[in-house]
Amino acid sequence: MAVAEMRRISVLIPRREHARLLKALQRFGCVQLSEVERTETELPPWESQQAGTLEEQQNQLHWAINRLSRYDKEKRSMFTPLPGVEQEILAREDHLKAMELVSQVEGLERQNGDLRGEEARLRLQQEQLSPWLEMDIPFNMLKDTAACRVYVGTAPGRGILQLAEDWADRPVVIRRFGSIRESVSFLAISHASQADAFHQALKEIGYQQVVPGTGEETARTQLMRVNEALDGIEEKKNEIVREMELAAAHLPQLRLAFEALSAGKARADARSKMAHTASASLMAGWVPARAAEAMSAKIREEFPDAQVALSLPKEGEEPPVLLDNPALVSPYESVVTGFALPAPGAVDPTAVMMPFFACFFGMMVSDAGYGLMMAILIPILVRIMKPSKGARKLFWILAGGGVMTVVWGALYNTWFGFAPWPTVFDPVNDSLPVMALCIGVGALHLFSGLILGIVQNIRTGKPLDALFDQVSWMLLVIGLGLLALPQTAEAGKWMAIAGAGIILLTAGRNKSKNPLKRLLSGLGALYGVTSWISDLLSYMRLFGMGLATGVIGMVINQLVGMVMSGGIIGIVIGAVIFVGAHLFNAAINILGAYVHACRLQYIEFFGKFYQEGGKPFTPLRFAPRYVRLNDTH
Repeated sequence: MAVAEMRRISVLIPRREHARLLKALQRFGCVQLSEVERTETELPPWESQQAGTLEEQQNQLHWAINRLSRYDKEKRSMFTPLPGVEQEILAREDHLKAMELVSQVEGLERQNGDLRGEEARLRLQQEQLSPWLEMDIPFNMLKDTAACRVYVGTAPGRGILQLAEDWADRPVVIRRFGSIRESVSFLAISHASQADAFHQALKEIGYQQVVPGTGEETARTQLMRVNEALDGIEEKKNEIVREMELAAAHLPQLRLAFEALSAGKARADARSKMAHTASASLMAGWVPARAAEAMSAKIREEFPDAQVALSLPKEGEEPPVLLDNPALVSPYESVVTGFALPAPGAVDPTAVMMPFFACFFGMMVSDAGYGLMMAILIPILVRIMKPSKGARKLFWILAGGGVMTVVWGALYNTWFGFAPWPTVFDPVNDSLPVMALCIGVGALHLFSGLILGIVQNIRTGKPLDALFDQVSWMLLVIGLGLLALPQTAEAGKWMAIAGAGIILLTAGRNKSKNPLKRLLSGLGALYGVTSWISDLLSYMRLFGMGLATGVIGMVINQLVGMVMSGGIIGIVIGAVIFVGAHLFNAAINILGAYVHACRLQYIEFFGKFYQEGGKPFTPLRFAPRYVRLNDTH
């Protein structure tokens, strides 16, 4: 239950050694660089531009990796572990071959884009020619003469039929061809003397002039050439696919180059925070206090000419926040950071929150069979998949929740929806004891938040604030609770009066110096006792979700029993339904339990004491996404 103490570290080193120093710090992975105040020093232009160049190359590599992944024959599943590499490989700076391959992929993609554009043009031409295949006249002959007028286009089919009937005895020839939906393509030739009247009649039926093609060839001949061109494009596209597949064989090298560029980009960003002269470089940053002396010794050992200084944070300076908890507790830090980091010097609630989170998770999943499945399978998955540090924390949270699910599932007597023996806690048939238990656990959770608030105020030298803001509410709420029993009603009355009096007199102490306004603020604060009722009722979700899991499991078993009564085939189908339905029930309830367990921490628990606002500790380190470091634990 601690925020790691930080130390300031400064390193003065010969300019020629600064690049090697950054590589060493990245290898150590526990120093966060901060901006050095510059006076007469100047950052050389090549150094300020390098980060931008590396970022551009990194983006190009990322694009190429995503593009080639479509052609990767080595398909990876979610259970396939990332390949392991050594830190030295990611520290390399030779990316020439990788960038040449990126250029090759970009060229292939440009060719593919050109081919798609040409294909779209030919498809459009194909669509335009298809209605005119029955016309055996070359397109260059479809033009007016001294005696005739030629009309080529489309019109509604009914209109063309009616037009042909109306002009049957006049010097007009109408020939219909293919149709698209209700429009008919046609060729009409009229004598020049009838041209104006015929053109007006065409307009009245919705005539649209069309130029289906050009040249000395018929539509059928041109379409044949278009199809040949499309076949050629398809072959070229297939050739590009084959070249992409060959390039995809180099994806492991591209991924390593991407990680190396990412590491180089991190060093370039760190370099820009340093101050440089012609002969020296100055670095400043933060290091956890527990590692400060060891880090200082390592730097002096590797860089004999370096001058290293450690110091405490200056007054008013806010160091970055790093949560420091034992191995059993540290996975639950992700729950805290998912909300917000505590402010520097504030209490880290992870250790106190952990047992409640696991308990709530178990109460909501509430099936011992599901819990056993999680507790056994998740460590196996971690060993097989070798997930990243963040994903590993989530896995261990779920594994811990699985253990508590076994405990609560056994108490509720629920094993994959079956209830093999009697139990004290029966959410289905006797819900009141379970509901009372949920409220009791919730009250303990809320009071733990108040106790953390007391600890926080005492640590910051504000013991009276602890009395006014936390102890007073504990007296009031506990006193009101004791009023419910005749044996403790008298003591409860005086505890409630004492707590209410403290709140009434002190709640507005920081808002105004006017005694009347303070009293009014106290009355408003006392109204907050109603929020305690709603907070306690929020824990009824522990009962509701646990009940839902058990009832759905029972329904699944009843359905399976009905199916299995149908003989051998029924037994086979029933077994499949049993496994699939229970896996689905487990998955949906595990997700819901995680979300609602987080909600109870964020809304109910943290609201009683939590001071957020810390900035995360982000050391210069390797942070790969496509590979994992072999020495990462």
